[in-house]
Amino acid sequence: MSYKWLLSKTLITFFSVFCLSVFAEESSVSKTESLLAELLESNRNIEGEFLQVTYESSGDQVQLSEGVFMLASPNRFVWDTIKPFPQRIISDGQWLTIWDVDLEQATRRRVDNTLGQSPAALLGQSALKVLPFYEVAHLGQQRFRLIPLSEDGLFTSLTLSFKGHVISAMSIEDSLDQTTVIEFKSIEEHEGVSEQNFVVDLPDNIDVFVEE
Repeated sequence: MSYKWLLSKTLITFFSVFCLSVFAEESSVSKTESLLAELLESNRNIEGEFLQVTYESSGDQVQLSEGVFMLASPNRFVWDTIKPFPQRIISDGQWLTIWDVDLEQATRRRVDNTLGQSPAALLGQSALKVLPFYEVAHLGQQRFRLIPLSEDGLFTSLTLSFKGHVISAMSIEDSLDQTTVIEFKSIEEHEGVSEQNFVVDLPDNIDVFVEE
């Protein structure tokens, strides 16, 4: 399994449903869910840096990457991997673009064709609409574990950690018994950013694959 394929798979898992649409009515939520929802709502317009590490079930590290990111409601984000190789994942709310810079190729797909359960949905949509699809446990010290109620999810368990009201880490366990830990740092809140941040300006020599 190539390093680059594994990194792309992890990032697609994280962002594939940033625009999750939930059509059911909001259900009653527990005190724990209300606390988590309040924290998530305060992290929908942020930017900062990330360090992402993936481990095999044996504990061996198989992937490490770092870069910068920006989130902006509704449903827009930029996730720029700088090391070990450049990759950009951008959502303008309608299209999701994955640009492998050194491979000179990009894939574009409609956001509404990537629906499913994903950690990113928790930051892209109203938390009170998304949380009823999970079993939520408060682990103490502003740490929460979420387990999808559906067996069709892209991950089996997600742990969210906060410092104050700011998200500090995510730990994602998948069906392959791999664990991906994403640490966030230098987080800053914003009240809105230019739409130009979410425009993908691909060079002419890039091969673009469009998935309708």
